[in-house]
Amino acid sequence: MDFTKNETAAPTDTVPPAKRLRRTRDGKMIAGVCSGTGDYLGVDPNVLRLGLGLFTLLGGAGVALYAIAWVLIPEEGAATSIGEDLLRKAGESPQIQDLIQKTKDGMNKHVTR
Repeated sequence: MDFTKNETAAPTDTVPPAKRLRRTRDGKMIAGVCSGTGDYLGVDPNVLRLGLGLFTLLGGAGVALYAIAWVLIPEEGAATSIGEDLLRKAGESPQIQDLIQKTKDGMNKHVTR
């Protein structure tokens, strides 16, 4: 018996890349929210679409959920989401910074009375 270690064998403990929630371009109908979420969860995107359709018919929450996901989930290949881009631009805007400061000052006046 030969108990020598075979050093040319490929390692079996390779770590797969981390799954990330992204809006996909493949299989998308509107913005890729359901297809990206389906890929991430391992669920058929049509099941998610049916669920959102039911939420929409039973009170309109499906449209709101889809819109929120569209803003918060980045697209494939993009580093940031639409929401992150908007927040960054708003933070750089002098008008928004002035509005935030005025709001803080107004809140402090009411608290110190």
